[in-house]
Amino acid sequence: MKIVNQQLIRSTNLKQIYTLIDKNISISRARLAKLTQLSKTTVSSLVDELIANGYVVDCGVSESLTQGRKPNILHVNSRQNRVAVISWRRARLDLALIDTDNTIIMRRELPLEEQEDAVEKIFAAFDDVLLPACKDARLLGVCIVVPGMVDAKNKSILSTVIGVSAQDNVVQRLAEHFCNYSLSILNDTACFAYAERMFARITEPSFAYINISKGVGACLFEEGRMLRGAGAMATQFGHYSIDRNGPSCACGNRGCLERMVGESFLTERASECGVTGIVLGGPRLLFSDISQAARDGNEKARELIRRLAEDMAYGLSNLITMFNPALIVIGGTGVKLGECFLSDIRTKLAKVGFQEFVSRVQLRYAHLGPDAELQGAAQYYIDFHHDFTARQVQGLFLG
Repeated sequence: MKIVNQQLIRSTNLKQIYTLIDKNISISRARLAKLTQLSKTTVSSLVDELIANGYVVDCGVSESLTQGRKPNILHVNSRQNRVAVISWRRARLDLALIDTDNTIIMRRELPLEEQEDAVEKIFAAFDDVLLPACKDARLLGVCIVVPGMVDAKNKSILSTVIGVSAQDNVVQRLAEHFCNYSLSILNDTACFAYAERMFARITEPSFAYINISKGVGACLFEEGRMLRGAGAMATQFGHYSIDRNGPSCACGNRGCLERMVGESFLTERASECGVTGIVLGGPRLLFSDISQAARDGNEKARELIRRLAEDMAYGLSNLITMFNPALIVIGGTGVKLGECFLSDIRTKLAKVGFQEFVSRVQLRYAHLGPDAELQGAAQYYIDFHHDFTARQVQGLFLG
């Protein structure tokens, strides 16, 4: 038991040291000792281990202006370490290799036809595209990102967006194929939210990230930490009903927020509003098409945006009442509805929400773009699942 505890402490300290080196440019061993309150001897030993295992590089003496012996500066070894990320979407796979500086080294999209076996396509994408692109760099882990619930207890995925049920053996198939790697299966909204938290420098201890895309998802942070991990098991905000007599949802409920506001149902909502004359930018109606039409003076398109904002405001008012966040960030393709959508939400919230809480909430769009999902997944894996003792060769992490 004592040996196990010592290993856990060392593993925790290694991760802490690595994280500080990652987040602080050109940090020294002396500075690390001060920040961690560990002895200089312990810090030196931990740094040496990280260097020996290829996670950190010693860049030599710094250009410090202080008198006395100049400290050596440390950087993460981003050139030699990669994380592979595959985002499983309804009609495509997004592939990326990301280094430990969170730079996207390689990015590709592969179309996914409805009749294809998506899991087999993931295997082929990894074996034929990602693994060869990794070349001589070390692959730290593989992340599969899904638009749905990742249930760690039952080892299952549930997604109405990509059509995976809890009874499908998707997790087992993925685990078997990637048995020689450390594999994380993560929720897409959680990855977007984590990227926003880390790279957009959110300082509010409690905030909610709302992903409005084909469906609607939410991720909640309290005291700066994601509630219940990155599996979307803390909330299914998209399946919160805002109309008990509304249209039926694939989840079995009626009037779900996802069913009312999600981009997948935009054509139906546009028909209800009598929207006509829309120039499509692709094969189906998108938020960007509605936004452009509204800017061009289409009053019916503008009315549709108001209705979508009203429905979202009802959902957010209840989220605010239950959770009382300091900040709500709206991301996903919903941001393409423009500033009028955000303004309409604010206006409606002022009328329907619990004002003691609503008056305190900041509401804004996400600062990061669509690649944030991939970068958030890689960073989350490194921060929470990777073992820097170099003992970990394989493992399955759900959320």
